[in-house]
Amino acid sequence: MSALSRYSVQFRWLLLVPILLLGLWAEWQDFFALWYESIIYTHGYLVLGGVLFLLYERRHVLKRLTVSGSPFALFLLAGASVTLLLAQAADIRVIRLLLTPVLILLWGWSIWGREFLRAAAGPISLLVFAVPIWDDFSPLLQHITVFFNTLFLQLADIEATINEFLIVLQVGAFLVEDGCSGVRYLMVALFLSAFYGQLYYRSMRSKVLLFVIAGLLSMLANWIRVFGIIAAGHYTNMETSLVKDHELFGWVVFVIFTLVPLFVFSSKFETFPRSEKTISPKPEQTSGFPLGVKSLVWPVAASVFIIWPALVPLALHAKTENIAKSWKPELITNVPEWRGPLRHANFWTPEFTNPDVELSGVYVSDDLQQVQLQITGYRNQSQDRELIFYKNRLFDESEWQLVSATERSFTGPHPIRPTKVAEAVIQMQQDESRIIVWYWYNVGGHLTPSRIEAKIAGAFKKITGDNRGALWALAGRCGDGSSYGCEQQREAFARFLNQIVK
Repeated sequence: MSALSRYSVQFRWLLLVPILLLGLWAEWQDFFALWYESIIYTHGYLVLGGVLFLLYERRHVLKRLTVSGSPFALFLLAGASVTLLLAQAADIRVIRLLLTPVLILLWGWSIWGREFLRAAAGPISLLVFAVPIWDDFSPLLQHITVFFNTLFLQLADIEATINEFLIVLQVGAFLVEDGCSGVRYLMVALFLSAFYGQLYYRSMRSKVLLFVIAGLLSMLANWIRVFGIIAAGHYTNMETSLVKDHELFGWVVFVIFTLVPLFVFSSKFETFPRSEKTISPKPEQTSGFPLGVKSLVWPVAASVFIIWPALVPLALHAKTENIAKSWKPELITNVPEWRGPLRHANFWTPEFTNPDVELSGVYVSDDLQQVQLQITGYRNQSQDRELIFYKNRLFDESEWQLVSATERSFTGPHPIRPTKVAEAVIQMQQDESRIIVWYWYNVGGHLTPSRIEAKIAGAFKKITGDNRGALWALAGRCGDGSSYGCEQQREAFARFLNQIVK
């Protein structure tokens, strides 16, 4: 074995696991948290085991790889690492987890060239089956499930009334919920077919054909499962335990109608096992670099791009903490022709999860107009405690309902509001009284009414060490409880803002 080959083998096995574990530590933590907490993605452990098994099966091929750097792959890796840093700053989990297998592949490609992709791209790409993107297909799969169960019910001569996902029989009603979409069975079937193809098939045609068949069989199994539950409820007058507890029943149906047929089909496409010889590396390509120390450029550069997104937050930690501690927003106290703020007199409160700052006060004008100023925010945003978060809502939906939503534009700069603010008119469900709210976001000093812009701006601000974020809002009662009656309150908002002394 040449000196470079001995060096490359030693380098790869010493640094592969530490670089990918430490550089992507936050992503691995999120993967395991997802697989542990979500019933839909518990198969993630199976996926990871399958990936490691396939890589172990190809260990002899991987050992024979030599350093053969790719400038193009390194360029792509640099772009992917910047994207990961922004996704980490914005805390967009799905992008971070999707980028994980991409970064691993680009890292290996940058060091060992295209031969790494030939050996490892297939196994590593299987991680996609454990990324939280598949439940987005649930609504579509629900509609398909209801459609085919409508046909099954007609064939079985069972009378039913269908209202979107609700199937109503004479004996009772069945709701095809997210869990009934079959997305779990689909993910498992697709993964197993892809895993089998990577393990035994050489032909891409065979891999794709088995993959498609697995998807169709898993959906068929789910349709049969749902129909079986409905039929059991119909014929037993809803007394069967399957109506409420059908988890085991679902997997039994999956085995019978998906795994068994899939096993039969899989043996028909290729009659010979995959051999490591089919993916053995080609003769070494040195890309014009002399042997020796200079070849360190590729592993070092690629590994830096893997590690640096994790190091940036650590380097900025002290600055972030200092900014968070020194940030002490206060209600405005100097507004000519307005008295206030009057505490504990608010008409409305946003629904936010564990905010660090929650200030509210009502101002009363000389002509008795009332405006509530609300500031709700976070000094140092983190997981589940961030400004743009799916649990944070402008109002309590159990008490209020949205009547209208729009934006209002202004001319000229202003000390506390952007050139546009978002407007929402909400109505109390009990007495139908209405509240109008003007609101915007302040993310590290950047003002915007857009949630998307606030999320993006927050990512860039976090990279600079500023992780503050707050909702600013004005609220007031609509005069006669109608949209037209809110016009007077809009004028009061504009007057209040114009009279704020900077």
